[in-house]
Amino acid sequence: MTTRFSITGALILVAAIGVSSAFTTPNALYSRNFAQTTPFPRHAFANPTFSRNISLILPSGTHPPKTRIYSFSPFDWFAPPKESVDAKTNDEEIQNVKAQIEDALVNTDRGRSTPPTQKPLIHTLLARLESLSPLAEPARDPRMGGSWIVLYTDAPPPSNGQLGFLKGIAKQVIDLEGGRYKNELYIGGKGGDEDEGAWLTAVLDADWKEWDGMYLDGDDDGDGVMESVSGSGRNDIDYGATTWKVTFESLTLSLFRVPLFTQKFKEGTSRTWKMTYLDDETRIVRAGKTGRDEDDWIFYMRRGIS
Repeated sequence: MTTRFSITGALILVAAIGVSSAFTTPNALYSRNFAQTTPFPRHAFANPTFSRNISLILPSGTHPPKTRIYSFSPFDWFAPPKESVDAKTNDEEIQNVKAQIEDALVNTDRGRSTPPTQKPLIHTLLARLESLSPLAEPARDPRMGGSWIVLYTDAPPPSNGQLGFLKGIAKQVIDLEGGRYKNELYIGGKGGDEDEGAWLTAVLDADWKEWDGMYLDGDDDGDGVMESVSGSGRNDIDYGATTWKVTFESLTLSLFRVPLFTQKFKEGTSRTWKMTYLDDETRIVRAGKTGRDEDDWIFYMRRGIS
């Protein structure tokens, strides 16, 4: 037996489908199998009116499959994937923490004159930003390369941009391909990075390589076996993913770009750099003499202009 519809009847049916599906509840009933083989929205099958109407246009003797209970909202079609929501939330939190850090650094002179009551807040905010880092291998990220301006550090001179009673700008320049690194200090400079036309400069030249996790302060119990972060029995941790070993070579002091003298460092003078946060514009490093957490100094930096 065949059922025939007029054009007017078809339009009425379409209107009924649209109105009935508009009132579908969030926890609707629908047939998953049938929804996968028809062009109609799957949530429409939850509506009794639609179910009755749809049976009229099925071939004779055909019935929609038995419905099963699913939790579904029509708005789910327009919702972004959970991963993108989480990433957006993380990015918003990062920007919020950065704004708080910027406020907290006011009147600290890049860490050289931080009030004792202000330092705990700054370090708490920096730790919060570190905890938001999504990178598993920041030390291998190509964004490490280039120049970085120190905005805050609790390190002593000259790492904090101070040379004697003179205060300037501390800048780190990293060459990823060549495995080289420079720590530059500029006094009396101008420009966006305050390094242009500086009348006094100090440049530390060094190289870097991935750290193997061995402490830099001697051996373990005097038995000739170097002590590592995880103990002498562990060698399966990839320390190089987050940390570099930086070896100092020379320090050159220049006046009006004319070198005054160059000091060579004792062979093996090294430091560890733990990359605890990195994005396009911001970087946090914890640098120390041994690799032990207790002797680390923290550096909060922005990407340099030049």
